[in-house]
Amino acid sequence: MSTCAVCCEDLEELAEEGIPYGDCPVCGHLVCENCEAGYDPTTGQFVCPDHASDRRAAHCTE
Repeated sequence: MSTCAVCCEDLEELAEEGIPYGDCPVCGHLVCENCEAGYDPTTGQFVCPDHASDRRAAHCTE
């Protein structure tokens, strides 16, 4: 079972509800759309709030 690194919700259950998730480009942890601090539509990555200001996540802008 995979869980969101921020809210600890089951990611498979969230996906069934239509809530996507992706990996953080900085730490690699999985983050759901409800908790993300930025999104890159090209890669599908969601940056976690802890790394929102990290330069390696600068491409996660939406």
